[in-house]
Amino acid sequence: MDSPVTFDRLYEGARRFARLAMEAHAEEDQEVFLLHAGVSVERLAKATLARVHLTLLTEVNGKDDMLLHFAGALSTPPARLRTIGASAAIGRLRKMGVLPQKQKSSSEADDLDGLIELRNGVAHLGADNVEDYLATFVATVDKLLQHLGRDSSSFWGSWSDAVRVIQDDRAGRLQKAVRLKMNQARHRFGTRFADLPEGAVDGVEQAVSERGLTVVEVSPEGALFQTLSQCPACGREAAALFLAVDGDSLLFDLKLKIESLLCGLCGFRLSNAEEVEAAGLPAFLQHSLEDLTRSIAEIPDPAERLVTIRLGLPTVRSHVHDSL
Repeated sequence: MDSPVTFDRLYEGARRFARLAMEAHAEEDQEVFLLHAGVSVERLAKATLARVHLTLLTEVNGKDDMLLHFAGALSTPPARLRTIGASAAIGRLRKMGVLPQKQKSSSEADDLDGLIELRNGVAHLGADNVEDYLATFVATVDKLLQHLGRDSSSFWGSWSDAVRVIQDDRAGRLQKAVRLKMNQARHRFGTRFADLPEGAVDGVEQAVSERGLTVVEVSPEGALFQTLSQCPACGREAAALFLAVDGDSLLFDLKLKIESLLCGLCGFRLSNAEEVEAAGLPAFLQHSLEDLTRSIAEIPDPAERLVTIRLGLPTVRSHVHDSL
């Protein structure tokens, strides 16, 4: 009887869980990401050992049933299939020179151990800095794929572009994070609307898009506006730009600083001005009070409240009344 533990099964399992891990990371589900990433690394590590010989998957604990089965001495597999755990598989690959050894000056091996430990205790440990483990996960998989001579694109599938972003050492941390979020949003857009008929996305875009310049919030500290923009990720005109009035802005010529962005279709989000700049968007937009749409009518006494937009002297109050 052939063994149910084979290189192909281990490899296919590693590939499946790797893609599930990338999906979970894109959805910002940290615990599910760690769980799937850890399983993917474990199965790919075991597949790498199995490519040499199946006996490398046996535990050294005094029980020899699996050893005899893998060596071909027993044709029928044991009732309970037990192979080494992830840490043992990684340890053997380190001794073989496939994965880097643990060194005091290097954190890569420690991060890999941390990923496996979090996978094992994900239900009660929790996790921070998932981006760091994402890079470790991708780097470990890449080393094992190179050793196996397997193609990275076929392993990662539709996540290949995201993996290339993670591996790009030329980009700064912020640029890489924004590019990764952009790639994840494109993938999310494709998944959400893949089965819709042609033209349906246009209808959805129109439904979620709020055109014009609207007032979101007015307070003594200033005002927050919203306007429609083309999304840098999915390319649809469905992204809400949130804008704050610049301190030097004139009353009828508003200089609005882009503070954040959120796309209603792909979910792409920029949380601050630094991410906005990294995404290639301008820092400021020019608008006038005449661009304001219906939302302004929903705010009680808009003339009194709009003068809190840090536009300068109290003398503008009467002009605001006149303009409205």
